[in-house]
Amino acid sequence: MLHEHVGRGWRDRFSSALDRAEGIYLRILRAVILVIATLMIGFAIWLAVSSVYKMSRSPESVTEEQASVAADEITNAEMPAKKQVVAQANAEPVASPEQQRFYREFVNRYYDLYRTRFEPFRQSEDKELTRDEFDDSFISSQARLEQVAKGDLDFEADRADLNSLLAVMTEASERPVTRERLQRYKVARKVRVEQTVQRTRTEYRQGWDNYSTACADWYYSPVGCPVRRAVQVPYTETVASLEFPKGTQSHIDIFRAFQQRYFDLLGERRESSAQKAEDERQGIIAGKLEGELSLMTALQVVGAFLALMFFFLLIAIERHQRRMAERIEENAVSAYASE
Repeated sequence: MLHEHVGRGWRDRFSSALDRAEGIYLRILRAVILVIATLMIGFAIWLAVSSVYKMSRSPESVTEEQASVAADEITNAEMPAKKQVVAQANAEPVASPEQQRFYREFVNRYYDLYRTRFEPFRQSEDKELTRDEFDDSFISSQARLEQVAKGDLDFEADRADLNSLLAVMTEASERPVTRERLQRYKVARKVRVEQTVQRTRTEYRQGWDNYSTACADWYYSPVGCPVRRAVQVPYTETVASLEFPKGTQSHIDIFRAFQQRYFDLLGERRESSAQKAEDERQGIIAGKLEGELSLMTALQVVGAFLALMFFFLLIAIERHQRRMAERIEENAVSAYASE
């Protein structure tokens, strides 16, 4: 009897230790499941919200930034030493009266700016441009009208560019640096400049042609005939010219450099803006595809969350049943002891 009592006590203690260990592991498992489930549901919500945002964006909503040029950005512009003369079109304009009137009035306003702000600084030997010569040199209104009539040039865009050009050139002409450059040219005098240039000249020298039969005794040794050959001989020459001091440009060159710098900057910024907008559109398209994949991932995470919650529910049910069994056993033992 004593042996059975001791064995039963040891089994009870061992069973109680297992129950306590099991309870600890179950509590740890429950806490871990709750933490993982919370992270999963949070991740799923974040994926769903970001996916909906990416999918809701439209590439058509992206607009290009308006390109502009400031006056201070063109006042230091200079024309290169060598300039290319571009032939202008002489085609008759086939455009609407409104378009013809705009270009005519713009040339008048632009020419007036040139005459009042730049031409007063010309030197006496400089050519005085007429309105038509100014138009052909700087605006080419006839060519623009022809392009507008053919649909090769957007009239509204060109009108906005030219109006902006006039405003920027007017502002640039008032800058102190512009007046300083114009005044420097007005008082400048040409100085003698000597340059050493490399050239070649043709010289005729006596030689021997072993394959020539032009002479009577060509077959005697040495075989061949004497000949005169043209030889290019390099030499250096000092060339003197009268030039303005370095850094001095005429009023026309300054005006042309300002205008060219304006259109160069405007073109570069429009190209950059168009590329930026295109990159953003492509990013939106890629984001929509990524959003669809992320939404599928979010649904998968939600499914995993529900499976985890089902597993957690099984643990809770098992824990509840264990407590109910312990209470029933305690009640039975109490009832037996009372009898």
